Amino acid sequence: MNISSRCEYACRAVVELARHYPDEAPLTATGLAERRDIPEKYLVHILLRLKRRGIVRSVRGPQGGYLLGRAPDMVSLYDVITAVDGPLLEPLPNGGPASQDLEAAFGDAADEIKELLGNISIQSILDRASLNAMYYI
Repeated sequence: MNISSRCEYACRAVVELARHYPDEAPLTATGLAERRDIPEKYLVHILLRLKRRGIVRSVRGPQGGYLLGRAPDMVSLYDVITAVDGPLLEPLPNGGPASQDLEAAFGDAADEIKELLGNISIQSILDRASLNAMYYI
């Protein structure tokens, strides 16, 4: 399974918005792009996809920008990935009778990937990052 650049950029943007979740000050697309090294024109299209799924919300006006649409513990990695790249392993390979015996295996793999990514919340990503950033003496 390959992770597209669009998917990686979406994850970067969502994590950045999650870092600012308690704040009600929206982040601009320009600010997000600069903080997370994402091409701004590309990011705007990604944010639109995330907005359609309720993962982010936008605020209009001179103080506008983007906010996380739900609490970071209510957004999973699966939510972000499927919002920008569509369903995983769908459609399943269908080569007719020649690949019929593989359909169940691919279906099982898709279900396990969905469960695994669904159990990784954006909050858990933030928590893991803060543990790794701790400095011990």
